[in-house]
Amino acid sequence: MMSTARSSMFGAGIGAALMFVFDPTRGARRRALLRDKLVRISHKTRAIAGATQRDLANRVEGLGSRTRARLSDEEVDDATIGERVRTALGRVTPHHRAISVSSTSGWVTLTGDALEPEVSSILSVVGAVRGVEGVQNNLRMHVSADRIRALRRHPGRSRSNVRMFNRSRLAAMMAAGIGAMAIAAVLGRR
Repeated sequence: MMSTARSSMFGAGIGAALMFVFDPTRGARRRALLRDKLVRISHKTRAIAGATQRDLANRVEGLGSRTRARLSDEEVDDATIGERVRTALGRVTPHHRAISVSSTSGWVTLTGDALEPEVSSILSVVGAVRGVEGVQNNLRMHVSADRIRALRRHPGRSRSNVRMFNRSRLAAMMAAGIGAMAIAAVLGRR
């Protein structure tokens, strides 16, 4: 009895949708709107899939580069080590521009201003950079950024970085949803 009622409701819903779309007076406009929405969705889906594909390709390429670099026993010059350390600092503190980096024979010297809670993470990240033999800490530690001009601003963290991360996450979720719908459609046909 329940399945018959459900089938009847399903059939009535399909009938109402068909009447709505094929209405002689307004049906053409409704079909055109529906077609335009489907075209827009397909364009957006294609764009998101392309962005996701490029993101995945870049991540795989980066993983390969990091793996090759770790397996290599090539000597690294001090300028390269300094650039790597500056990059690592930008990931660990928003005040990375307040820190000066110099490298001599793999030994990195850090000078400048830093907030006290960030210093331990700064030192551990710099010590983990490939090519660094040791770290000389000459940082001036501060409890707050109130009187230190270089520590008051956050030049490394912008709202656009956060938006880009959210877009990337949205693209991944959209791609996963589209993949799930495609699998459901294939399984539904069998």
